[in-house]
Amino acid sequence: MTFRKIDTCLWRDPWFECLNPNEKLAFIYFWSNDYCNPAGIYEISEKRILFDLGYGIETVFEPLKKKVEWYPEQSTVWVKNFFKHQCQNDKFAKGAINAVKGDKFKLQIFIKHNLKLLESYKIDTNGYGI
Repeated sequence: MTFRKIDTCLWRDPWFECLNPNEKLAFIYFWSNDYCNPAGIYEISEKRILFDLGYGIETVFEPLKKKVEWYPEQSTVWVKNFFKHQCQNDKFAKGAINAVKGDKFKLQIFIKHNLKLLESYKIDTNGYGI
């Protein structure tokens, strides 16, 4: 079992307040399910999402687009601020890189959007061919 932090201020976030209950549950699900890795970019099938939530991603995706990206061709979810909110040390940062380094598509997304934070942990991103 992996521990995930969820900031209690989420409930006061104007974006989150505007979501309906299914959308709120979906966001928390994408943040905390067993498929989510330290990078916040992971493969998950629509069938799995439907089984776990009881409804498909297409019913909740539009309102979540600001915080969650869905790539149906790759069956990949990217929780945009996951790494920023979860990472507290270089060990976690290295784990996030390791979680996506075997997939160029995921690695590109991750490094492009987290470069400054990775540099603050002195993680060298040059060796990944991006």
